Amino acid sequence: MCVKSEGVRSGLFLGFGSLLLVSGAVMVVFWPAIFDSQLQRMMILAPDSMSFSIWRETPIPMYLEIFFFNISNVNEILSGKAEKIKVVEMGPYVFQESHTKVNLTWNDNSTLTFYNQRFWHFKPEMSVGSIGDNITSINPVIATVAYLMRKQRLPLKVSVDVFLKMFHPNMFLTANVTSWLFDGIEDRVLDIALNIPGLPFVIPYDKFGWFYERNGSLEFDGSFNINTGASDFSQLGNVQEWRYANRTDYRDVCGEVKGSTGELWAPEYGQPELNVFASDICTYLTLAKDRDVQVQGIDGVQYAANDSVFDNGYKYPHMACYCDTVRDAECLPAGALNVSDCRFGAPAFVSLPHFLHADPIYASKIDGLNATEDMNFRLALEMYTGMPLSVAAQLQINLLVRRVSGITINNVLPDPDTMVPMFRFRQETGTTPEYAAMARSALRLRYWVPYGLYVLTAIGVALLIAGITVLVRKLMKSPDTAPLINSQNSQSTETLES
Repeated sequence: MCVKSEGVRSGLFLGFGSLLLVSGAVMVVFWPAIFDSQLQRMMILAPDSMSFSIWRETPIPMYLEIFFFNISNVNEILSGKAEKIKVVEMGPYVFQESHTKVNLTWNDNSTLTFYNQRFWHFKPEMSVGSIGDNITSINPVIATVAYLMRKQRLPLKVSVDVFLKMFHPNMFLTANVTSWLFDGIEDRVLDIALNIPGLPFVIPYDKFGWFYERNGSLEFDGSFNINTGASDFSQLGNVQEWRYANRTDYRDVCGEVKGSTGELWAPEYGQPELNVFASDICTYLTLAKDRDVQVQGIDGVQYAANDSVFDNGYKYPHMACYCDTVRDAECLPAGALNVSDCRFGAPAFVSLPHFLHADPIYASKIDGLNATEDMNFRLALEMYTGMPLSVAAQLQINLLVRRVSGITINNVLPDPDTMVPMFRFRQETGTTPEYAAMARSALRLRYWVPYGLYVLTAIGVALLIAGITVLVRKLMKSPDTAPLINSQNSQSTETLES
């Protein structure tokens, strides 16, 4: 009876041990592939995927913080006594921002075409100041007209100067925050110019405002065509076309449409650089790997702008395509990107806030700037899921005021070639506790399941050893082996007796 029970026990140990050993070992080998497959199924953009609803209407709160540069020494400038422009930063004026993807078209080549509708709502409780605050700065209409006329003949420029002075006493403008941003500022020069046929440049609006007619607009950001990741998961979220083209106005590689819009990323696995396509500046930004970070208990990698952003080819030759082929005075020192072609000919230039990482010549002409590293453009991602952990998209909008012979209303600044900061913004968002908890659960599955499988495999090995041990003991006690031993003993006894 004992022998039979040992046989049953041995069989059970060997059977379950083999099952656990094989299952555990196989799952240890294939678990990363299984996890990645499930992750792809959830993240690929499809009408029924988990990521689609989050991407279509971002549920995570986003805020746009705007800081204006108020010029505080206008009288000194006009009297010719100022050595520099003095600015006082005002704000932040905080707006809650929401994004909704509309007019979706699913294409056969694993891409999705859509428009991005954005809304902004002022948050007075989060702001420093009111949207009724007055801001004094350069009049963008005068600066733009002077910039557009800079290469014309002197008699025409003098005539334009007389025309501008009919409606403006000088080149400065004071208006409240909401007018500078969304409501727009009326200007008689615009009204008249809109009725002049055959102008060599486009006048897109009847008012000037940095966000005029943009709140809730379907068309302002243009159409996007992005990769759904269905055919190639590594391309998930990458912009294939913007405004139905795969190039912008910049030449060579600078004109390529590429990178993510910042909302959707494939797992990056620690690559050294990321590209973020920014439709506001008609190109992409390259962010370099900066450092490891931890956000709400989740490990990630932070990417940030460095001195290669807006370099214009001075330190990084591949950035020279942001200037014309002939590098003349139109190609400015490193740190400011010319987006005039992207902004209807206005002398608009983009930089990092307070000219961070830019050539010192820019900040040397402005009193009141203090660049710090926390003003940098930053993005933190969890590497295995591609989940954005935190985003601080920070840029500064500037107007180039360059003296133009004949247009005296424009030629009053202390320096003949000044990059005047108008405002800077920070578009900030971070993962919520709910989404952080979801990410932690997914990551626990990825990291902890293999340890569980190792334990399972070890239990299988232990059961196999136990089963083999019981089997050996059973064989040692088996009655089938007894006669053989007894017979050998009898033969030995008979031999000794004879």
